[in-house]
Amino acid sequence: MKISQFQSGNFQSINAFNYQYFLPNDINQLFEIDDSLIQVQMEKSTRLLGELNAMARMVPNIDLFIMSFINNEATQSSKIEGTQTAIEDSFKKESDIKIEQKDDWLEVNLYIKAITEAINKLDEMPISTRLIKQIHEILLSSGRGVKKMPGEFRTSQNWIGGNNIDTADFIPPHHDFVNKLMGDLENFLHSQHLVPDIIKIAIIHYQFETIHPFLDGNGRVGRILIPLYLVSNNLLSKPLLYMSAFFETNKNSYYQKLMKVRMDNELSNWLLFFLKGVEQTAKHSIEILNDVLNLKDNLTETIRENTGNRANNNLRLLEKLFQMPFINVEDVRVQLEVSSATAKNIVDDLVRVEILKELTENKRNRLFAFRPYLNLLNKPFPEYE
Repeated sequence: MKISQFQSGNFQSINAFNYQYFLPNDINQLFEIDDSLIQVQMEKSTRLLGELNAMARMVPNIDLFIMSFINNEATQSSKIEGTQTAIEDSFKKESDIKIEQKDDWLEVNLYIKAITEAINKLDEMPISTRLIKQIHEILLSSGRGVKKMPGEFRTSQNWIGGNNIDTADFIPPHHDFVNKLMGDLENFLHSQHLVPDIIKIAIIHYQFETIHPFLDGNGRVGRILIPLYLVSNNLLSKPLLYMSAFFETNKNSYYQKLMKVRMDNELSNWLLFFLKGVEQTAKHSIEILNDVLNLKDNLTETIRENTGNRANNNLRLLEKLFQMPFINVEDVRVQLEVSSATAKNIVDDLVRVEILKELTENKRNRLFAFRPYLNLLNKPFPEYE
């Protein structure tokens, strides 16, 4: 099928109820890209993914920084759903979170756990409905979603937007069709040579969000599928591209373009939007990695020049801070396997040279932030052009 001739599906009625649901057509078929704008944008996006791959190979201990990208993705993806947790809070322990923020903090941390475990499981299983259900089960394993059938496709009608089904912005397919539609999506996931992979994941994301197979958590699962697919199909060697910041920054366009595919069959515009998102996200990730490398070099020099005979231990802590940018003296003692007195001296050194900043004024259990690094992770994302 030519992309320009794509037919998304149709609306169906249930006689006993006063609403129409949308039944999408199957997607497991050959797609022909007949739009030169898509071809051009696909080349740009693929080139930027290649540059991000190259950058990842240049960064020593790249795994130190992957968790920070995942934490940022978790906060941005959850923000789309209305959760208000800053990236710095996602690094904190639950004991350091205010009571009124704990529900949001929990959702973000479940997201971090879900995506981390999913990436690890790619070594033993392909992306499949089984893995998708496992991701969902982790996401909703506690907190606000625990009663929304974690790990199971829905067995009742859901809707998107509005306070009830009568005021909904969009009503996904009836639950009787979910298993069949997800089976078709899984076949498309595993099909060979039907369409370039970067186009395929854009279509998969659209179709998954349209099926909305779970009672809750569909947006988060759908966004997790993007980096999983890119890694599992070797478009990326490391999970360093997360698109939630792009979708959050351009939230209205994101929802509008998904709806235009359903309502008006405008797949081309969705693909252009998604591909532009890949390009901008890859570029943003490359910039952050460059900034992190420069920061690490500068701080290493600062420590060597200003902390005397404790420089070696201070540099060991600097490495740890890229994984855990919130820390207390006890954490330092455990991580570096030093005495409490030595740990306190190391923390005092890094406070003095403005690498760590104290967040509390308690004499005991003081909490410190690796503020220069957190500022880089909070770098604003550009709006869609």
